[in-house]
Amino acid sequence: MDLSLFGPRTILAIATVSMLLQQAFAYVCQIVMPVLADRLAQEFGISPAWLGFYLFLQNVMAIIAAIGCGSFILRYGPLRISQAALLLMGASLVVVASGQLWLYPLGAILLGAAAASTPASSHILARICPPHLASVIFSVKQTGVPVGALIGGLMIPFLLGLVIYSATLGTTIRVGPYGAAAVTAAVVFFVAILLQPIRAHFDSDRDPRQKISFGDMRSTLAMVLKNPALRDISFAAFAFGGLQALFSGFFILYMIDGLDYTEVEAGSAFAIASFTAIWARILWGVLGGGWVPPRWIFAAIGLFGAVAALLMTRFDFTWTLNGIIGVAILFNITALSWHGILLSETARLAPEGQVGGVTGGVLSFTSIAMMIYPALYGIILAATGSYQIGFALAAVPSLAAFVIFLNPPYPGSWFGFCLGLAGRLFSLRALGQGAVLLGLGAVLGILFQAFMLYWR
Repeated sequence: MDLSLFGPRTILAIATVSMLLQQAFAYVCQIVMPVLADRLAQEFGISPAWLGFYLFLQNVMAIIAAIGCGSFILRYGPLRISQAALLLMGASLVVVASGQLWLYPLGAILLGAAAASTPASSHILARICPPHLASVIFSVKQTGVPVGALIGGLMIPFLLGLVIYSATLGTTIRVGPYGAAAVTAAVVFFVAILLQPIRAHFDSDRDPRQKISFGDMRSTLAMVLKNPALRDISFAAFAFGGLQALFSGFFILYMIDGLDYTEVEAGSAFAIASFTAIWARILWGVLGGGWVPPRWIFAAIGLFGAVAALLMTRFDFTWTLNGIIGVAILFNITALSWHGILLSETARLAPEGQVGGVTGGVLSFTSIAMMIYPALYGIILAATGSYQIGFALAAVPSLAAFVIFLNPPYPGSWFGFCLGLAGRLFSLRALGQGAVLLGLGAVLGILFQAFMLYWR
């Protein structure tokens, strides 16, 4: 397809919709295992906590892929890398569909290797998007994540329960977990093929002579960490990515195994909550595009994301489904809606021509969080049987992000920042302000408890 016949706005629209589609089905692949986890655990006779190990392996590979993808994007083109990422994800689901547990670590590695999809799409949009629209466009593209959650949350439970009668075979066929993985893989392969007609245009800046080198990983991380603003954004990627990992990986399992909801009820709650994140991402992008300083938005996400995580620790059998969905919505509009504004800020701060690599460097901190958080959560779940403890611990880095983004980027090390913060916190003025805030917090806590009793 010759896109040069179209105007810049049409090309931007095609790029945004294509990358949104890629992002949506990439995320569908991400939630297949969380939805199937309980059913597969029963099939294999193992604990559902094994999901934490699967996600750990996935994100070890995702860190390597995110940091080292820069030279691959420059050599093969961002659109080709986007297609390759979808093919890797589909292949990981084929491994799941095989029903061979010993092969599942390979599936996790394939899924993690597809982490280059977001840096690749950022490279495309940064090249063609006007700077004044970047925040909105990146946010619209990132609505692919909640769109994917909506699709996956409805489609996968439907496939799990689907029963087909075959007149030829004279029997009924249950799709089950393996069939659900296989059908999803086929859909993802089809989406990868759909992107082919626009490949020539969006990969026109690729350099076939670019050397492939994983040595870029060190320089990419140094570039990120030496820039105070990018360093702060990297911490946000870690704190919020960890919250996202727990919600995406364990919310459905929490409802099914911990609260005795059905797969359809849990998947529907996940999908409904995910739908709200579509509008939240666009809203944060619009506000961050000129109305509100992006750092204020990051601070608000840090605060209310932590509140949502703490509310997750309050779930028990007295909660109604509507109450649980309400908390899930708060989680989605905060801890799952930061990607667009973070990516646009990263693209703005990155050196020219290095958007893909720097984005990968920043997002590697998300992958680190998505490696650590589920692994620790899985260990805690296996040891205690508690779904609450992990969410309580995950609230702490999110609150730290709230503090970091209330201040301008700190030019020195974070160690020096912590020392200075400690000095300010223990001053007489700060202690007085703390006493007032504790009093207000107690009043708000009483009002909140009264509200929750009424909501139930």
